This record gives sequence, C-alpha cells and structure tokens, in this order.
Amino acid sequence: MGIVCRTALALLACTTGMLAGCSSTSSTASRSTSPPARTTSSSPAAPTHPWVVQRIRTGSQPCATLGAAGSVWVADIVDNTVSRLDPKTGKVLAKITTDAGPCGMAYGAGSIWVEDYTASSATRIDVATSKATTIPVGTSPYDVTFAGGAAWVTNYGDATVTRIDAATNHTATIKVGQHPVGIAPAGGAIWVADSGSGSVSRIDQSTLKVTTIDFGGQPYWTAYQADTVWIGDQASGEIARIDARTGRITNRAKVGSAPNDGDASGGFVWFPDKDGSLYRLNVATNAVAGPFAIDAANPFVVSSYEGRLWIADFGGTDTIVVDPTKLPAP
Repeated sequence: MGIVCRTALALLACTTGMLAGCSSTSSTASRSTSPPARTTSSSPAAPTHPWVVQRIRTGSQPCATLGAAGSVWVADIVDNTVSRLDPKTGKVLAKITTDAGPCGMAYGAGSIWVEDYTASSATRIDVATSKATTIPVGTSPYDVTFAGGAAWVTNYGDATVTRIDAATNHTATIKVGQHPVGIAPAGGAIWVADSGSGSVSRIDQSTLKVTTIDFGGQPYWTAYQADTVWIGDQASGEIARIDARTGRITNRAKVGSAPNDGDASGGFVWFPDKDGSLYRLNVATNAVAGPFAIDAANPFVVSSYEGRLWIADFGGTDTIVVDPTKLPAP
C-alpha cells in the first residue's frame, strides 16, 4: 500500500468459498484465508539480513501496511483489526476494529480507508478519534486508493470500482474489466488492473468515463508516482511502466514470478514478491536490483514511510521493517 495502499488484497483461495483468486485461469492465488504455516514461538524470529532491522508481531495474519498521518497502519485480515504503530519504535499504539476481512488501505480527508473483503464493505477510520464507519461497496473489494476528494475501491467479484465521496460517504459505481485488483491515481486519472481481462481501466476522476487499455498477461498490483503507474504482471513476472499522460506502456522489467503490491519512493519503485523477496527498480533508468531476501513467507504489501519499508508478511504474523540504505548499492 506509500500513502495509498496499493496499498492492496492478495487472492483468496477457492476452497474457502470466496471469489478472489478463483478465476479459471489462475491456480496460484497470492493470498489464502487458510492459516499459513508458521512457527509457534511467542516472539518474532530475529532478523537474519542486515537490511531487515525489525520484525513486529501485529496479529494473526497481516495483509497490508500503510504509512500515513504520523503512524504506520497494519490491517489484519483474520483479526478484523487495524493496528496503529509508532514508526520510530514499532510499538503498537492502538487496535481498531473493522468489518470482516480488512486488507488494502489508503489515506485521505483525515481518514484511513480500509477495504473489507469478506464483508464487501469499506471501513473509514477517523485518524483523530479512531472512530470507524462502515460503508457498503461492491462484491469482494480488493484494493483502495484516495484521490480527488474520494476513496476508490476495486470490487473483484462484480467487475466494478466504488467511488466514495469523502465529504458525504455517498457512493457511485463504475464498471471496469473483469476481476479488478490493484488501483492507483496518476495523471488526473484512476488506474485499475483488470486481472481477469488482461487490461487496465483508466477512470477520469471528473467525468468517471472509463477507457480500456490492452495490457496482456495478468495485471495485478500497482505502484505510482506523479504521471507514472507501475503494474505487476503475474503471468510474466514483469513490472510494466505506464505513462499516465498517454496510457502507453513504456517499459517492462523482469522481476520475480509473482510481484505483489508495491510503492515508489526515493527514486526507486519497490515490489515484494510472493517467493519471499523484494525487488528495487530505478525510476530514472528502469534498472532492476534483487531479489533481496527479507525473511518473509509471502510479503504482500510494501509501504515506504519515515525512511523505512514496512512490509506485511501475509504468510506469517509479522510486519517486517527494512532499511533501504542497508541494501546493496544500486
């Protein structure tokens, strides 16, 4: 998930009776609601790489992270909570109850916006008071972003995006491609990865008009910065770079087989991979570095905040903190 999580959901296994990750073309879902294999120790394992500077036990199954409003926020899809962390110490300051199945988060209008996959809703958390408000959205929401005075939620189950007006909490529904997953704002538009259609939907923030761009493969998760969007292709194991002014794919960079939810900061784009590693892309040159091992079973969402990378390990119980300055030089 940076300020916007991207910070978004990984795919849910068909055996749970949920839709996400159950398309006929995919058998390798990025997320499963079955409890992941993990140790039973009462404290997190010590980091084994110099760039992994902290591991924080944040719940049963952390799904997403978000750095915003002076804190780091961690959504736990099993506990139905969002934890608020002190970014300097990693201490858990508060736990806020959400609707069922929270994961992707975004920040805007003084609120943390959380998509609740299981409940087909969004939870709006007031940063000042921690008050939570539930807002119905579409079926099986997967990711959320904030732009233009609204939160935008992808609904995997019904091929729509829900726009939530931050001033009123009123909603509007926008039809996009099949199985929309990641979402990001750039260049005055909202960009949606339609994993089931092999396309990207561009939504004009003002008119809500949708333009479809042929992507190919299986677009999933995103990162963004100004007029650029990066989208991970889980069919080819590549990161596609899109010029948000033209809608053109300008570069494809090979990374791991299943890039998850990324973030852009400090001249780099960071994408975790389902195989337990982290990749770094140079914004200026498109050069790729990695994989960097980060002691994670399934690092799902990375959020850059206060000089650190905060990564939710969906295959474990911890939020992993990486100091990017300690990684091998570009």
